[in-house]
This record gives sequence, C-alpha cells and structure tokens, in this order.
Amino acid sequence: MTDNQKFEALYPQLEMLCRQAGFELFGIAPAEADLPHVLYLNKWLAAGHHGTMSWMERYAAIRSDIRAFFPEVKSVVMVGHNYYTDGINKPEQAHISRYARGRDYHKVMKKKLKTILAGLQKIEPAARGRIFTDTAPVMEKQWAVQAGIGWQGKNTNILSREYGSWFFLGGMALNLSLPATKPVTDYCGNCRACIEACPTNALEPYRLDAGKCISYLTIEFWNQPIPAEQAARLENWVYGCDICQEVCPWNSFAKPAVEPAYQPQEINVNPAFSDLLALSESEFNDRFRHSPVHRTGYHNFMRNVRAAAGLEYKTTEQPTVEK
Repeated sequence: MTDNQKFEALYPQLEMLCRQAGFELFGIAPAEADLPHVLYLNKWLAAGHHGTMSWMERYAAIRSDIRAFFPEVKSVVMVGHNYYTDGINKPEQAHISRYARGRDYHKVMKKKLKTILAGLQKIEPAARGRIFTDTAPVMEKQWAVQAGIGWQGKNTNILSREYGSWFFLGGMALNLSLPATKPVTDYCGNCRACIEACPTNALEPYRLDAGKCISYLTIEFWNQPIPAEQAARLENWVYGCDICQEVCPWNSFAKPAVEPAYQPQEINVNPAFSDLLALSESEFNDRFRHSPVHRTGYHNFMRNVRAAAGLEYKTTEQPTVEK
C-alpha cells in the first residue's frame, strides 16, 4: 500500500473518531499558505480593527503561516461543535451570550481533540500533531473555510447550511497528507440582516471593527470604561452579544445542542440586573467559575453590568489571561 492509499484509508477512520467525540462538522484542508487571508489579516491589523487585542499583532506571523505553529504540518483537520440552546432574551433582563451560559467550551473541546489525536496515533503510530481551539494563534475561521466546514458570512462568523453559526471551532495540525474536503459556496447573497441589526455599527460586509463590537467591549476590552457612545447601545448585553447571529436567516436551521456541557445554567439565562449588581467578588467566582464569563474578571464584568444598566462604572482590575 502506498502512502497515498494509506492516508486515504485513514480519512474515514479519522472522521469516525471526530463523530464519536460528538463533533457535528468535519473537514480537512491541505496546509498551504492562503495569501488572500494573509493579506486580509494584515490590512485588518493595519486599520486598527483589532482594538486593544495586542496579541493579534504580536502573533501575526504565526497566524499567517501555520507551519510556524507546527513545522511538520501537512494537513489541517477542522471540526465544529454545535452549542445552540433555545431561549428568548427578555428585554428588561441582562443578556449573556448563548455560548457562555454553560461550561467553558475550551476545556470541552481540548479534551475531545486530545482523545481524537490519541485515537489516530493508535491507528497510525507515525501521526503527530498539535491541537488548537480559540486560544492558539491560528486563523481558525479561514482554515474552517478551506476545510469546507462552512463559509465566512458577512458577520464574519462561519456559517453552515445545517447548523447556522451556533458552533465552536477546533482543529488539529497534522504531519499526514490527508485527502482534502472541498470548500463550500458563500450563501449570504444580498442579505444584510446582520449589518443592519448591529447596534454599534461594528459590521461592514465580511469585516468587523472589533473596537465597536459589543462582544469585544464586554470581553476583551480590559480595565477601561466602555466608551459612552457604545455603552448607550449595549442593549442589555453584559457578556458577549448574539445579535448578528440571532437575525441571520441561516440560523433558522439551528439544531439544539446535545453536548451536556453546553446546556445553560438557568441562573445565567435572563438574569435580573438587580441580582448581578449585588454580586460580590466571591459570589461572581462561585457563579461563573466553570463558565467563559469567569475569564473577564469580576471588576470588568461589573463594569459591563453597570454600563448595560446605564449606571456609572469604574474598574481597576488587571488582566491575568491573554490569548
């Protein structure tokens, strides 16, 4: 059996490992430099659309070439994990993004990816790889497009005809030359629902200005008052924002997540502003310890709550986590 035949035979076995781990979406891309996306990244950074996320610049070279992340890479395996849960945001209550209402997806995804890599190495001992999910300097969305997971929509999220955009991305850089899946067509068409719905005008077609984005302002914007213009437009979001996903027609095809870890804690669905404003630091830690919300820190979270409630706020906490 030639190497090509052997790797072709590995494809369905690897896909089965990913499906057994619970990933609904699966695809493989050849590890080749993608010049258009590199040019896009450089222009996006030069325009300052990354806001205060300095690590985006610091690790731009690694993001631009996955070989800098894993020198032996020949294929990039991408997976998607559905996290959609039902629920309507009540206009008088605080809003937490759907993805953060359950347990921290980083830990869930990494554990599953490690299991898959270990399973692959049992089948093919020569396999070596490096996993990633959100925190590594890898252009996950672009690799997801190349691997046929979906297309990058006008709201810059990856969209699937089967699952909309309510899914997490993760992947593996592997030293095996595996058969590639084909990219899919962009089905956004003439739709502008996400762009018109964004309350802070953070979106242009296929381009996000992070400095105006509610998700950025409530998660990545550390230790500064949220600018008054944006604070007035938070629309009750205290952590993240789902508006551009909620209005997307493709999300009418969303399916409820089956992963237990992503099921929301009821206490974090439509919480009352009065309850959040009364949180002590220890109560915040107890409530959000296993949630992505914990990463933003007590003082920044309370800043968000006060800003969304229309109150004065100030924060002095220093960030301790960086991507």
